[in-house]
Amino acid sequence: MLKKKTICLALVLCCALVLTACAQQATYPNQPKQDSASHSSTEQQPVTGQADMSAASEAAPAQQINFNDGSYDPASEEGGQSEQIGNTAQNAPAVTNAPMMQSEFAGATPVKIDPVDKPTPTPLPKITFSYTTYNAPNLHLTFEGPAGWIADDLAADTYILTNPDPSMDYEAKAEIRTIAAGKDYTQKELVKEVKAQAEALQGTGSFQSFSTSDTATRTFINGNGVYIAYKGTLNDGQETGVAGRIIVNTVNKVLYVLHVSYPRGLADTFADGVYNKIRHSMKLTN
Repeated sequence: MLKKKTICLALVLCCALVLTACAQQATYPNQPKQDSASHSSTEQQPVTGQADMSAASEAAPAQQINFNDGSYDPASEEGGQSEQIGNTAQNAPAVTNAPMMQSEFAGATPVKIDPVDKPTPTPLPKITFSYTTYNAPNLHLTFEGPAGWIADDLAADTYILTNPDPSMDYEAKAEIRTIAAGKDYTQKELVKEVKAQAEALQGTGSFQSFSTSDTATRTFINGNGVYIAYKGTLNDGQETGVAGRIIVNTVNKVLYVLHVSYPRGLADTFADGVYNKIRHSMKLTN
């Protein structure tokens, strides 16, 4: 009987040992053993991405744009610099750019402003002319011009009509000249000649500024002449504005030059009126 009790007690102890071992295995399944040192190192390691971003932020802080200190260019938001446009006028005066108005708003377009308040010029009155026939026997020409203008035909190769109106700041003139050419010019040669006439006018020293247009063809004395327009400012201390047109053509080996000058503010009146009337009506006489 005692032997049976001893055997039963041994079996109970064995079962207890087996159950204890199974419980420990279930508590930590598939986990590798780690020592205390490695476990401590893992907990103290910082997150790499957050550390890098923080360091970069401290090393290079974000640049703030100041729209009020003049360093910001609003045109940069519009795809580059504004276009410039070139000046084709000959010997045009230097142009000083007006100051740029700074804007406190991002993306604002620069605006040119004139720092000087200039009075609005008084519009010049419209002028109408009555026309009469003029004869230039020395030049073998006849034409229609404004009635009442003063004629000067003393020179053998020049005929001049002058406007006697004293109310104008510049007296208008119509000058006709003849020059022996030796041949009839081609259109290319006429272009060269009319440009030379304009350059000679500029070279007189009467102008503070002077610029010309491109050349163009118009009918003039039995053929196609070539003309050029100009505008300028006189060197008279009053900066009087003038304008004019010069047209040339050769007929029977003679170069004919018509030059009409007038106040710049009345360019439309004289170019469309006096100049065209003389040009269209000019005829050769025997």
